[in-house]
Amino acid sequence: MDAFLLKQVIAELATELHGALVSKVHQPGEKEIVLELWGRGEKRLLLSADPELCRIHLTTRRTRNPPSPPRFCQFLRKHLEGMRIAGFSVAEYDRSVRIDFVSSRPDAEHAKTSLYAELFGRHANLIYVDGDGTILEPLRTVSDEESRIREVVPGIPYRPLPKPARVFLPDVTREDSLRIFASGWEGVPKALQDGVAGLGREVAQETAARGKENPDALYDALRSLVRRYEESDFAPGIGTLAGGKRRILPFPCPAAGFADFLPFPTANAAADAFYAEVAEAREIAVLRQQVKSRIAALLKKERHKLENVGGDEERLVEGLQGTARGETLKANLASLSRGMESFRNIPLDPAKTPVENMNRYFRLARKAKGATEIVRKRKREVAESVYYLESLEGQLEAARTREDVIAARQELSSSFPPRVKPSTKKKSGRKDAPRLILPQVEKVEFRGYAILVGRNNVGNDRIVKELSAPDDLWLHAQGIPGSHVLVKRTAGKAVPREVIEEAARLAVLHSKARGSRNVPVFLAEARHVSKFKGAKPGLVRIAKHSTVSVR
Repeated sequence: MDAFLLKQVIAELATELHGALVSKVHQPGEKEIVLELWGRGEKRLLLSADPELCRIHLTTRRTRNPPSPPRFCQFLRKHLEGMRIAGFSVAEYDRSVRIDFVSSRPDAEHAKTSLYAELFGRHANLIYVDGDGTILEPLRTVSDEESRIREVVPGIPYRPLPKPARVFLPDVTREDSLRIFASGWEGVPKALQDGVAGLGREVAQETAARGKENPDALYDALRSLVRRYEESDFAPGIGTLAGGKRRILPFPCPAAGFADFLPFPTANAAADAFYAEVAEAREIAVLRQQVKSRIAALLKKERHKLENVGGDEERLVEGLQGTARGETLKANLASLSRGMESFRNIPLDPAKTPVENMNRYFRLARKAKGATEIVRKRKREVAESVYYLESLEGQLEAARTREDVIAARQELSSSFPPRVKPSTKKKSGRKDAPRLILPQVEKVEFRGYAILVGRNNVGNDRIVKELSAPDDLWLHAQGIPGSHVLVKRTAGKAVPREVIEEAARLAVLHSKARGSRNVPVFLAEARHVSKFKGAKPGLVRIAKHSTVSVR
């Protein structure tokens, strides 16, 4: 949020929130607070000191609060709730905002207080002060050891951050423009940001593009910005670059490469729409990384188990040779004696008698026969767990919305419940029931045929157990985690080859083999596909199938 957009946001807040009562304070994020206000209706004012998303604006978005309020939130609830907003102010061409509060209650601890919102990237902070300017509580304390510029702790006078060593936008001269222009066309936008206080990246790029002809044109473009700011000539909205990236803008910036511009009636509405989208994308990214890390840890563990089971299987193969070796020794007992180390390439224990060596091989064979089925079953179970986790990994990669990521997380927790240490605290009577994982099934129409595609493992199960009829065609990328695909058909009626090929293409597209060539795809009638006892979501057995190749 640059100085231009911020001026318009604050102007709107000053008009709309004057005299509003602070009814509640929330702190949904580590560096974000929300003030619930009552005036002309209920309003929610968001203030964020997040280095990447520092901002202030009205919001309609509701987020979950932590179980217990953080320290800063507790302090504001005690001292700020019940006070009224007396006014807003913002430093010219800057990103430092002050909100003044007053209270007429006789029992109020402070008659006047102020909240400073310093929206300066990595230096962003929220600082609550009393009427005399003494710091009551900051969101983030800064000791004199942490910063040689300024200390921010309770009990000392508030001091604003010193002005940056850059030219103040209204004070830019033609000489300054000549110096900046000398940076070369590609370096002018950065030189503007680094050398002129009050310019955001997008506005700097727009100004550089408008003044690219010569230093005088650049100077005129900078003076035009001063005029815009002084006259509040803004038209806030969200611009979209050719690559699809979106940015919030104080006014259209076509010269900076924003081919599309979505206008909003107010700067607060534009900020709420834009930052809600950004915050949701960040939340999805964090959730995705958490689930991805747990899947990776589980996959490592299960693959290690698979290696161990493979070693057990190799030892069993050796043990199963005991019957033949024992019979060979039995037939040649007369030729054997204690002390021999081998006989016909059969290793012997020299400390044992020939009969003891023979019996040892027969015992190994009996034990191997008894363990073979157990090891094979264990290997199959672990291999299925690996396959299942890989399918969940693919599902997570394809997830686009928060609901998709949460569905993957819930499914993972359901199949691999996290270990919870027993708590010594008294259990609460209230127990939150886990939310159901909704099956996600997409329907595609092709040449008059309905093709169903499972978008998560629960959706895959629904296709097999509920939505398929015996004569329907079921497809899945061979040996590769992915979606189950079902072609609905009338009993006895042949499905055209092009429909089968389209369904096979969808099976590959929604699998971990997407983008690959010559991928084999299982093709089976639904009657031959079934779930088996103890199967994890999405895992099935196929009794009879053919193969289709997708090129």
